[in-house]
Amino acid sequence: MKKTSCQAENIIIHRTWRSHTLRLSVDRMGRIVLRIPFLCPKGTAINFLNKHIDWVRDQQCKQTPPLTFSDGQSVSVLGQQLQIRHDPLGHFPTHVQGSYLMVSGDSAFLNRRVTDFIKGQTQNYIGIKAPALAKKINCSVNRIVLKDTTSRWGSCSGKNNLNFCWRLGMAPLYVLDYIIAHEVAHLKEMNHSPKFWQVVSGICDDRSSAEIWLRRNGHTLR
Repeated sequence: MKKTSCQAENIIIHRTWRSHTLRLSVDRMGRIVLRIPFLCPKGTAINFLNKHIDWVRDQQCKQTPPLTFSDGQSVSVLGQQLQIRHDPLGHFPTHVQGSYLMVSGDSAFLNRRVTDFIKGQTQNYIGIKAPALAKKINCSVNRIVLKDTTSRWGSCSGKNNLNFCWRLGMAPLYVLDYIIAHEVAHLKEMNHSPKFWQVVSGICDDRSSAEIWLRRNGHTLR
């Protein structure tokens, strides 16, 4: 008899008398849950999961685990490769010294301080770049906010507010520049029409390269 194996991992399975059909969902904590009738055979449940494996993996890719940084780790900040070095007796919380990102204080604060440093550098860079690009297309930026988004790199609201995933600060600079240009272009064209892409091309030179990098490496920022 051929053994059926499941292609999905980290799935929470609930057997219930109330359910008469198999159903996949995502709970409030972002976990994937499979609800099955109480007397449903295991093989039937596995076949159901395998049939919906693309949906399961898509949902798992959307989940963003917390990033952690440690002493000695290499990290890219606005295109500059830096090695994290813990300096307990340092006089400044976090600063760049040559090719090192020096982090002072207790080791328990290292992860948060590195994260805050990347966020700060990214916020400052976008805060200069976005308004400059907006000016080129006769638009203006109202507010810029960094978020830890799981489904998109950036967004633009009807009130001219721009939102960006702070993790983009660890991508190559031309990739960050592209995402900034993309969202700024929405200030003029709130869609993805040909006119929108014309605006993007007018303020970004590396769209193609950036899109390729994001497709191949975007998961490394999550």
